[in-house]
Amino acid sequence: MQPRPNRQRRWPPSGVLIEVLGRMLRALPSALLRSAQQAALLPGRMAALVTALVTVFGAALLAACSPAPDADANRPTPAAPVTISGKQVEMDYWVLKQRHEQHLATLAQALEDSRAARATGPARALFEGWLYHARLTGQLASFDHAEAALAELEARSRGEPPCREQAELAMASHRIEAAARALQACPGADNRDLLIDIDYYQGRYRAALDSAVALLNERNLPADYVRLARLRQGTGSTREADALLEAAEQRYHNDNPHQLAWLGLQRGILALERGEYQRARALFRRAQRALPDWWLVDEHLAETQMLLGDTDAAIALYDQVIDITGDPQFIAARADIDRRLGRETTALTGITRARAALQIRLEQHPAATTGHAVDFYLDHGPAQQALALAWQDYRQRPFGAAATRLARALHKVGEHRQALDILSAEVDAGWGTAEALQTLALIRGELASAPAGGGG
Repeated sequence: MQPRPNRQRRWPPSGVLIEVLGRMLRALPSALLRSAQQAALLPGRMAALVTALVTVFGAALLAACSPAPDADANRPTPAAPVTISGKQVEMDYWVLKQRHEQHLATLAQALEDSRAARATGPARALFEGWLYHARLTGQLASFDHAEAALAELEARSRGEPPCREQAELAMASHRIEAAARALQACPGADNRDLLIDIDYYQGRYRAALDSAVALLNERNLPADYVRLARLRQGTGSTREADALLEAAEQRYHNDNPHQLAWLGLQRGILALERGEYQRARALFRRAQRALPDWWLVDEHLAETQMLLGDTDAAIALYDQVIDITGDPQFIAARADIDRRLGRETTALTGITRARAALQIRLEQHPAATTGHAVDFYLDHGPAQQALALAWQDYRQRPFGAAATRLARALHKVGEHRQALDILSAEVDAGWGTAEALQTLALIRGELASAPAGGGG
C-alpha cells in the first residue's frame, strides 16, 4: 500500500516545548513531578508553577508497549481515574483543560501580586502556561496571551532580554527568522536545541542532524530522542524515527496523560504516512485511551477511519472535533466526505463555512495559519491564492514541507519547471518524505510528457 500524500501534520517544534520539560526535570525535585495532580496539593503560586511546567507539551512519553486491537471503534476505554483533593476524577481532555485553565488564572494572579517586585518568575511561568495551552487546545488566541506575558517578562528583565522565550514563541508561530534573531542577542546562552530546530526549518538538514546526534550523545534526554526522530522523519527515515520515539518512551518516567497521548499520536502519524492504516488506527486508539476526547488524536483517527472505509465512524469523530475546535481544515475534511457520498449541497455549505473561518484565522494569525491555508486552497481553489500563500510559507520556513507545498502549487498553475527546481533542491539537500518524493515524480512525469518547449 502506497503512502498517501497528506496535509500538514502537527509535529511541534521540539525545542519550543519539549526542552521546557527537560529544564523542569533538572530543576525541580522529582517528588514534585511524579504526577501533575500532585501539584494541586501545593500551596498557591508553587502549585500553578509546577503544573504549568510539568504539563508543558513534552517530548518523551511512557507508553512503550505495542498497541492492542480495540474492540470498540468509536469510544476509547477511559483513562484511569486520578485523585484531586480527595476526589476521583476520570482524566480526559476536558478535565485536563479545565485544570490547566484554573492554574493559568492562579499564575495570572501571581503575576499581578508580583508587579511591585517586578519578579521575572511569574511572567515566565505564565508565558510557558499559555504556550502549553495553545498546544493542548489548538486555540490560536493562546499565542496572543503568551505574547502578552512575554511582553511583561521583557519589561521586568534586567540585563539580557528573555531570548529563549522570544525564540520559543516565534518558533511556535512559524516565524523562524525572528527566532534566529532573538537568539543572536544572547550568544552566551546554551540554546543548542533551538538552533538545531532553526537549522532544520531553514533547510540545513545535515547540520541539524549532526548537532542533534551530538546533543543526544551528550545528554541522553528523552527530548533529544524526540528531536532526532522528527529530523529523521523529515529526511525520510520513518522506521528510524519510530525507533527513536520508542527509545524516548523508555527514558521517560512520568505519567502525564497528555504526554502519553502525544507520543501515541506521533507514532500513529508515522504509520499513517507510510500507508499502514491498521497500525495507525491501533496507535491512535492507544493515544485515545491515554487522554480520551483530545481533539488532535480524534481528528487523525477520523482520517484513518475514512481511509479504512469506516465512513460512519469518521463522520462521528469529525463532527465532534469540529464542535470542539471550529478548525477550517476539519470542516473541509467533513465536507469532502459529504461530497464523496453525493451530498453536493451540504458539501458546498461546509466548504463555504471553512473558507470563511480560514480567512478569519489568516487575518488574525497569518504566520501560524499559512501552511494549512495552502492545503485548503490547493484542494478547493483558487490555485493562485494557494500559490501566493505557498510562497509566503516557504519564505518564513524554507524547508522541505513548505517546499513541497510550493511545488504542488506551482504544478497546479502549470509552472512545472520552477516546481521541479525548488523541490529537487530540497531533496538533494536531504529532505525525503514520501509526499515530497511522490510530488517530485509527478512533476518530472509531467515535464517528460510535455511537448518540446512546453511544461512551464
